[in-house]
Amino acid sequence: MDDAPDQFVRARDRERWLSVLWAPAAARPALFAIHALDLEQARVVADVSEPMLAEVRLAWWREQVQALGKGAPAPPQPLLAALATEALARRVNLVALADIEEGHLPHLLEGAKDVAAIAAARGGPLFVALQTAIDGEPPADAQRPALLAAGALWARARLWRDHGLFDGAGRAEGLRRIAPALRGLVVLADGDLRDAAKGREPGRVANPVRQLRMALAVL
Repeated sequence: MDDAPDQFVRARDRERWLSVLWAPAAARPALFAIHALDLEQARVVADVSEPMLAEVRLAWWREQVQALGKGAPAPPQPLLAALATEALARRVNLVALADIEEGHLPHLLEGAKDVAAIAAARGGPLFVALQTAIDGEPPADAQRPALLAAGALWARARLWRDHGLFDGAGRAEGLRRIAPALRGLVVLADGDLRDAAKGREPGRVANPVRQLRMALAVL
């Protein structure tokens, strides 16, 4: 991606872009960068024409983000530069965030998909990084289980929407332990999974009803 992270997120996932507006202004550049990293990897998978090349691209992103987390200078690329400056300044563990690749790579491989494992691999590290960016410090040990569960539930909804994978995931719990900017996303994901359980087709995102549900969850 060559766009600025906030514009990239706005173009590819308006609900995530809206969720960031509920976060403190100081945290928003880091949040946009974190979301953009996940969305870029999702784009690599969605636009695949040759799985091997897509695997190489995912591995490149993982290696670059891990290197930033270990102190390497950022190359002249907008997303990596934003992660190096904004996310690190908010004390985000980029080495751990790079693990979200494990939630994207399975879509390039043959065979049955373990929905629970894929969702946990993507959503857990993502939500921990987002909460860290919002707070400016790593989450407390007591908070991490709620973040991991919320992230996995959100990722399950994405698996249904983006890949048609559904395993009957349960309801979100412990929402008061996560930041409002994340809470709205999880409430929408919970609704998506309820629709999936009823055999409904995914509805249009960022419509007025969903935006209202997000706002009510945040307030």
